[in-house]
Amino acid sequence: MSNSKSNKIIKEKGYMSKSKTNSWATPKYIYDKLYKIFKFDKTFDPCPYNPDWKEGDADGRDKDWSDITFINPPYSQLKTTKKKIGWIEKGHMECQKGKTIIFLIPARTDTTWFHDIILKNNYRVKFIKGRVKFKNENSKSLSAPFPSIIVIMKKYKTNMKIGIEF
Repeated sequence: MSNSKSNKIIKEKGYMSKSKTNSWATPKYIYDKLYKIFKFDKTFDPCPYNPDWKEGDADGRDKDWSDITFINPPYSQLKTTKKKIGWIEKGHMECQKGKTIIFLIPARTDTTWFHDIILKNNYRVKFIKGRVKFKNENSKSLSAPFPSIIVIMKKYKTNMKIGIEF
């Protein structure tokens, strides 16, 4: 099967292939459920949905975050590079200030940042059953090509079970 035919089949099934954008809106059911539990600051979003955002544009990694912050960051910028701090490390730094940070991110459990930041600091991790459906700039829902997790960065003594179901 040619590449164009296979891409057409994938698109018709609503599958999100490697994205040309980092901007995907958080599904309302996830946002609402997390807000109900954590009551994060809805007026502050360090990484608001913006389909026109490009690498190098200003973002929330250069700001102080609210006491309780929810973030669905660009997945290509989770880890720190020589040029810029990654979203995971920035969330960890904010947590060390006594803040609670709630992330919706891919379940990349094989990465250094997952082991060295999330697991090492006993942050709570909730695996989401199935694939999250994100909306693109055309409001079309597309299933992520990877599993997702919720990470709650808060100073915990042990990694306890989270009673959130998706």
